[in-house]
Amino acid sequence: MVKKLKEEIIILIPAYNPDKELIKLVKELTENYKIIVINDGSDSKKYFNAIKKDCKILEHSVNKGKGRALKTGFRYIIENYHNAIGVVTIDADGQHDIQDIYKICEVFKQQSDILIFGKRNFDSKEIPFRSRIGNKMISRLIEKKTRKNIGDTQTGLRAIPIKYLKDFERIYGERFEYETNVLLYCIKQKINIHEIAIKSIYKNKNKMSHFRMLRDSMIIYNQLRKKLRGK
Repeated sequence: MVKKLKEEIIILIPAYNPDKELIKLVKELTENYKIIVINDGSDSKKYFNAIKKDCKILEHSVNKGKGRALKTGFRYIIENYHNAIGVVTIDADGQHDIQDIYKICEVFKQQSDILIFGKRNFDSKEIPFRSRIGNKMISRLIEKKTRKNIGDTQTGLRAIPIKYLKDFERIYGERFEYETNVLLYCIKQKINIHEIAIKSIYKNKNKMSHFRMLRDSMIIYNQLRKKLRGK
């Protein structure tokens, strides 16, 4: 029997071909939060086997993309965690400082009705140039067309109130574009977004990330231009 945790925040981690950072992340969070990891069709189960006693693992037989992995997690949470106040999504590649994750969770406990984004400082020289350019390009387009200033459009550290999960599950997108579509949906629906400053961590120049910053940013940018045309 799974004991009921004091704070019903579910940690959701989509993972595709992760490394040992996933093990470290789960081990540090499992004492305080229920964790769901989505194995999005990874080539090996080595690191998933190392954490299977500490979390719930859901699997895709083939790689379906980050957007679909998040939706799989949302559906499972909707069906199985009726007392949850919400979900905190985390990237599996070690980009998020553990203290920042706890900080987001603590704020979310007090303000569980708003969407919270972890915001990296893209003026920092520690962030690779391609990462800075990609995010700023998308942020400026969104601000120009919607008058909404979002400092970190691609952040994977997000706290989502439980009341939005069903709607978010229906938002179009299977891969990295999904998170931008969620952002546009929130702006359109006037859903309050609160950004909290977090550290910028790029281990080994972020080689473990499957987000191809310039290429994927251009794909997202071009899709945004089409969706926001005329607004």
